[in-house]
Amino acid sequence: MNKKPLNEFRQDLVSGEWVLFATGRSKSLHNGEDRGFYQTKKECPFEDFSGQEVVGNYPSQENSHATIIKNKYPAVQQGLCVNEQEYGPFKIFDPIGDHEVIVFRDHDRTIYEFSAADFIDTIKIYKKRFTELTNNNECAKYILIFHNHGKAAGASIYHPHSQIITMPILPPDVFRSINGSFEYYHKHKKQVYYDLLEWEQKERTRVIYENKEFIVFCPYVSKYPYEVRIFSKSSHAHFNQMPDNFDEFFADAMWTALQKINKVLDAPPFNLFIHTAPLTNEFGVNIHEFYHWHMEIVPHLKIDAGFEIGTGVAINVVDPDESAELLRNVKI
Repeated sequence: MNKKPLNEFRQDLVSGEWVLFATGRSKSLHNGEDRGFYQTKKECPFEDFSGQEVVGNYPSQENSHATIIKNKYPAVQQGLCVNEQEYGPFKIFDPIGDHEVIVFRDHDRTIYEFSAADFIDTIKIYKKRFTELTNNNECAKYILIFHNHGKAAGASIYHPHSQIITMPILPPDVFRSINGSFEYYHKHKKQVYYDLLEWEQKERTRVIYENKEFIVFCPYVSKYPYEVRIFSKSSHAHFNQMPDNFDEFFADAMWTALQKINKVLDAPPFNLFIHTAPLTNEFGVNIHEFYHWHMEIVPHLKIDAGFEIGTGVAINVVDPDESAELLRNVKI
């Protein structure tokens, strides 16, 4: 593809956030690789769970793809539910919640090396534990599932693991997404994601893969180079309520996306997370009417500097059309 460099501001249809595309600055791109990041099994704290608070083996005791443990250094703490408090003009909440680690079985097999069957098990684990925490946590307002791969992406332990955390607040990024979805629904009387997915499927330039139930694409307003999103073609607001017969198709989409990123970018560090509906609904409308859960995969290829931090506007140096073309066409 030989296109004129992209240089324009684009506004996200859902969140309202602005992204500045400046593809002439692409020389600043790097792959953020962590070639020196390795820990032996002897050094690994996940090879021995003695002294750890073990939740259990998942997706079942008989079919154990991972062991879930309580995070030894949690960002939130278990305790009694408390109401929002005020300190002067500020709102504060005690950090009540659960912070758990999903430790996958094999120390030396990164998530890039998981099979499609491994991803089916991974999705079953995510859904099962999400539902358990939903049913057993009156304090939680939101649950986030995420996976950091590589030191540059925030992983402090080499052994492959995901994390799941419950919070008594709605995170700002999620609030912008959900509130923007509601405002669009209120104005247009339809779900914004119907329009987004219909448009991406019509244009085709940013779609990198799809199967019967899921579509994988680089968003038109990608905040990060080679950012990838995975959406179900059927609308579901809550990730854990996705029908079980969709697991195989989601696993296929997830496996394919990561294999393509691996091939094109040489196994870069990345963050992967699921944005889903909160556990409480304060909009007065069934959230299934206007919101759509999805997965985002963000490779670590650039470092935010003064402009990004000073304005809150991301700079993306890669045209998402070009990212999608490379990812779509690579053989895996």
